[in-house]
Amino acid sequence: MRSVIGVYDGDKLKLKEKVKIKGAVNVLVTFLNETETALQKKMLLQRLLKRQPVKITPLNVKDLIEEGRK
Repeated sequence: MRSVIGVYDGDKLKLKEKVKIKGAVNVLVTFLNETETALQKKMLLQRLLKRQPVKITPLNVKDLIEEGRK
């Protein structure tokens, strides 16, 4: 399953991302009342939560703190 943001103008459905699908597939369209900005933030958050954590050594943490103080 894949969710993609799009816009329906009363005539056509335009997706915000390209989707590679082979052959015909069934789709489910849900009309949302949320603003585009809220949807984009939600999708970004979902993508960030799927990422693997980055391991940082204590020396890197110290460097990052010092860089933030500049």
